[in-house]
Amino acid sequence: MRIILFILCSSGYYAHSQLSYDFAEPLPPEGKTVSTVSKPYYGNYSSDKVDIDYEFTSEGIFAVSIIYSSISRETIRESSQYQVRDGYIFGVTPEDSLPCVLQGEYYHFGIRFREQIIGGSSKNVLTKVSETTYILNFEDNGHYTPSLLEFKAKELNLRHFTYEDSTELFNGISLKTEKPFNELTYVTLEPTLTEWKAIPQDQILGNKITFTR
Repeated sequence: MRIILFILCSSGYYAHSQLSYDFAEPLPPEGKTVSTVSKPYYGNYSSDKVDIDYEFTSEGIFAVSIIYSSISRETIRESSQYQVRDGYIFGVTPEDSLPCVLQGEYYHFGIRFREQIIGGSSKNVLTKVSETTYILNFEDNGHYTPSLLEFKAKELNLRHFTYEDSTELFNGISLKTEKPFNELTYVTLEPTLTEWKAIPQDQILGNKITFTR
């Protein structure tokens, strides 16, 4: 999802290297930065296509996933911290018990992990494109890659940044920083608003993933 970039002067190198693109600033250029989505879209959204849910609140945006782990029966017997009763394990998290399954000598369970991706200490940036559309700019080492959020009634359509290896879609962007590393050339783009609008959005965004509230 997050790709970095730069470029090289040797034409011979280009023939054998791949280009990896990201952006110097959050998109779209001159866009309106917001701290969260509009209130009508608050809620939890899930999809049967991916193992991650998204939560939208007044505090920002959160990605929610399940981290799977296990503890041996021996550890539970010898530790006063853990207990297993009626298919639940106690002591893994301070606030609640967790459903667990015994397989062989290990109890397996899942821990809910909630990461704030907009707001708080997150460096990601959310920009508002329209009343129903936002760009979530994921930050990585001071550069950004965009994901498109589109709300419709109780649905969220999410599309991540992507491109073909041999793409020429970014050739019209005049300001770019290029740097080679091994077999990659990392290219960081800094488009003007006009240059950004000239790029066919459908060709730099992957297939949509639909989430339901």
